[in-house]
Amino acid sequence: MQRTPALLLFGGTGAIGRAIARAFDAWNWRVVAVSRRAGAGHLAWDPLEPADQAGGEAAAAQGPFDAVCWAQGMNANDSVYDVDLALHERMYRANCAFVLASLRFLLDRGLLSKPSRLCVISSIWQDMARQDKLSYSMTKAALRGLVLSAANDLGRDGHLINAVLPGVLETPMTRANLSHVQIDKVTSGTQFGRLAELDDVARTVRFLCSPENTGVTGQFIKVDLGFSDVRIL
Repeated sequence: MQRTPALLLFGGTGAIGRAIARAFDAWNWRVVAVSRRAGAGHLAWDPLEPADQAGGEAAAAQGPFDAVCWAQGMNANDSVYDVDLALHERMYRANCAFVLASLRFLLDRGLLSKPSRLCVISSIWQDMARQDKLSYSMTKAALRGLVLSAANDLGRDGHLINAVLPGVLETPMTRANLSHVQIDKVTSGTQFGRLAELDDVARTVRFLCSPENTGVTGQFIKVDLGFSDVRIL
């Protein structure tokens, strides 16, 4: 009997995480969702907490995994004028060290199928500057080094790892946090006249983590309808 493929999804309670889970559910994958706090249908595990052995064991019991996606993370507004170094360090742990710690755990425990496909949710702001997003942009930029290094190292076992970089997405949070003027700047920045959708991100992750992906690794795929690379004059 053929085994049902399994996805380990970190950050399954967020908007992007939920969209990714739905996309894999539609393909009849088994989705193991993890968050730092327990919830309905989610495992609680923080790989940065050495005392949280139970969470790691609960996740390990669901393996091996054919794909892993990191959709967790932390966001905040700051600049060089008001950066709080303690908050900055917490953001680095949430956005970067979390990925590294959990990946090391999975490798040490032999929980990745060979080959597996891995995907990190980053942001277009890893390559662009935006006002009052110092720590967010810095920690997302650090993911570039992580993915490039891991793509090289993981090749020995045939694993593929990529990053998906969403732009400004059509979500209630976007509508609540950005003004109409800011949203209009994005929607008018391309000929599409709209924001990218959660499903656009989820389907990209699904391809990268599927058996259909046999050669794409170490890449950074923007899902922003071209906003970060085009200018309408």
